[in-house]
Amino acid sequence: MKLLLLLAAFILPANAAPVVLVVTAAAPDYLQAAGGTLAAMIDRGAEVYVLRITNDEKDSYNLAPEETALRMKAESEEAGRLLGVKEVISLGYRQWELADVSFTELRDRIIWHLRHHRPQVLFIPNPYTEHDRVLDRYYTGAAAEDAWRAAAFQNYQPAHAEAGLSPHLTPELYYYAPPVDPRRHEPESTATFVPQPKTVDIKATFPKKLRATQALKTINYSQAARLRDRLNATKRRLPLLDTLNEKSASQLAEINLQGLGMTEEFRYAGADYQIPQKYR
Repeated sequence: MKLLLLLAAFILPANAAPVVLVVTAAAPDYLQAAGGTLAAMIDRGAEVYVLRITNDEKDSYNLAPEETALRMKAESEEAGRLLGVKEVISLGYRQWELADVSFTELRDRIIWHLRHHRPQVLFIPNPYTEHDRVLDRYYTGAAAEDAWRAAAFQNYQPAHAEAGLSPHLTPELYYYAPPVDPRRHEPESTATFVPQPKTVDIKATFPKKLRATQALKTINYSQAARLRDRLNATKRRLPLLDTLNEKSASQLAEINLQGLGMTEEFRYAGADYQIPQKYR
């Protein structure tokens, strides 16, 4: 019976558009690591929701945290609109301070959205990378991974039933991370129950990814200004940043995004991860 229920979770009605939930620690993370893949899914009819955990209030230049948070909320929603996202939902946690947030609290809030949106596909930050120094992505990914598992069990947050939310199993999981994971070419020890490498060509959707990323004007300007400051401190220069404004910051964002390449890499847990071939 349990196996039949698990198999049923992979069956969509004919011609049904899949629902995709994306969990991201900060506004740019999912765009840089998975924006092209998501744009392609949207073009094929997917309905995508983005759950933004922090408010990005620290990633600005000469702006107060409150002003930064307000701008970033508006810009993250505009970036989502340009990509084709149905809704960007912001939880409002303080950026780079998730270490002080209860793991259970964060996990259970993600469980609520899994049960509410009932996605067929889930994108989360990969908490197992060893090259990423942004710990918010680790805390977000770990909580989201546990929420993916726990959302299927009715004894996690049974009070959700009072709001009409029942347990939900999301069949497909994509782990995303900043590019150039030094371990990404290591062979897997086994193909059974191990998320597998998956590479997606995004040439066709790169323009959408770029437009969405460039909509994050506050963060793009902040990154350009801080790069210029570091260059000045070491008596170097980048001609593009001799005049620092929205245009030059946008051009730098494009150069950075092109440097990531025209593919996106994931660890993917799909049907083979959930149900071995011998049972299907």
